[in-house]
Amino acid sequence: MNHAISSGSGAASRLPCSRMLLLVSATLLYFFANIQRVAIPGAIFDLLQADLHLSAPRVTALGSSFMYVYALNQLTIGVLINRYGGRRVIAAGGLLFCAGSLLFPCSASPFWLYFSRGLTGLGASAIYLSLIDEIIRSCRKNYTIAISLAIMAGYAGGIVANAPFVAGVHLLGWQSLLKLIAALSVGCYLCFLVAGTGDETTSSIRISGVFTTFRRVLARRHNRELFLFSGINFGLYYVLQTVIGKKFLEDFCHFESEPAAWILSLMGAISALSCVLFALLSRLTGNRRRIFCQAAGIVCAVVFTLVTLLLAFDLRCAGMIAGLFCLLALTASTSSITIPLLHETNPPELAGTAVCFMNFSFYLAVAIFGNAVGFLLNLYPPEQSGGIRIYPRDSYLAVFLTLSFFSYVVLKYSLRMRETMGRPFDSDAPERHDRF
Repeated sequence: MNHAISSGSGAASRLPCSRMLLLVSATLLYFFANIQRVAIPGAIFDLLQADLHLSAPRVTALGSSFMYVYALNQLTIGVLINRYGGRRVIAAGGLLFCAGSLLFPCSASPFWLYFSRGLTGLGASAIYLSLIDEIIRSCRKNYTIAISLAIMAGYAGGIVANAPFVAGVHLLGWQSLLKLIAALSVGCYLCFLVAGTGDETTSSIRISGVFTTFRRVLARRHNRELFLFSGINFGLYYVLQTVIGKKFLEDFCHFESEPAAWILSLMGAISALSCVLFALLSRLTGNRRRIFCQAAGIVCAVVFTLVTLLLAFDLRCAGMIAGLFCLLALTASTSSITIPLLHETNPPELAGTAVCFMNFSFYLAVAIFGNAVGFLLNLYPPEQSGGIRIYPRDSYLAVFLTLSFFSYVVLKYSLRMRETMGRPFDSDAPERHDRF
C-alpha cells in the first residue's frame, strides 16, 4: 500500500484564506476529538457511574467502545486517504464525529451510550492522518512546523480533558458541558465544509494489494515486536490517563477531584513535551533509537512494580504515586522514536502501512486494558459514600498486578529493538527475524 500521506499538488507559499480556514477548522476538530477521547470516562468516572447507574465494567466500556472502533479504523484510514484525499475523509469522518458527540450527552440507555461513543470514535479516527495529508498538500515548504502545531493542538485537547474539563463540569454539569463541546465541534465542522467548497484537489491513487501489504508488514518479526512494545507501553499509560488514573488517585490516595485532575493534566503535558524531547535527544546522540525504547521499558516496569508494592503493603503515599504517574508519562509517547525506526527497518512501500499498524496497536491496547480494568475493579464490592462508589485496595491491587505483568512484556520487547543510528532502510541487508 502506498504511504498514508499523499504528496498532492504544490501550493503557494502564502495560503489563500479558504485554505487557511480549512486547516484551522480541521485542527480544531482534532483538538475536540482528543477531548472526547481522553475525558470519557476517566475525568467523570464517578458522575457517569452515579447518574447513569452503571457498574465499573460498563463505565470503562464507554472508553473501550470508542477505542476499539478508533483502533480498527487505523488500518483502513490510510487507504481511504490515498484514494479520496484528506479533505473528503475529514468531511465524512467529521459528520460522524459531530453526530456521536451530540448523541452521547442526550443518551440514557446503555445501547445509545455505547453506540454514540463508537460513532464518535469512528469519526475521530478519520481526522488526524487526514489533517496531516491536507497540511502537506497545502504547506509544501513549511509543513514540518504546521504538522508540529497540529500535533500540539491534539496534545492540548488531552490536557484540557482533565483539570479544565472537571472545572467546566462543576460549573455546567457534565451533560451540558459535553453538549457545548459538541456544538463547538459542529461549528468547526461547518467552517471546514464552507472552506472546502469548490476545492476538488484530491488524490486519485487506486489501491491494490492491500491485504498482501498487511501480510508483508506482519511477516517481519521486528515489526511485530515493535508493535507489542509500543502498543502495550502506550496502552498502560493511556488507560491511566483516560480510564482509571483519576479514580484511583481519589479512591486509594484520597485526592480531591480537582487535584487528581490536575495530576492527569500534568501527565498529558509531560507526555507532549517528552515526545519533542526524545526527538531532540535522539538527534543529539547520533540518531540512536534503541536506548530510548529501553528507557521506556525500564521506566514502565519500575513504575507499575512500585505502585503495586505500595498497594500490597497498603502504603498510601499520595505524592510518590503522583510522581510515579508523571514519570510514566515521560516515556509513554515514543512515536518520535518508533516512527523513524519503522521507516529505517522497512522498505519504503511498507513503512506507511507499518505506521498505521502501530497506531492500531496503541488504541487496541487501550481498549483491551480498559475492559480488563472494569472487570478487575468489580472483583470486590465497593463502598458507598454520598452516592459515589469507592473501590477497595484489593480491587486496585488486582488491577495493578495485571498491569505490572504487561509492563514486563514492554520491558522484554524494548530490549529487542534494533539500533539503526538513523540509517535508511537497506534492501540488501538480510531480514534475520522473519519467523515467529
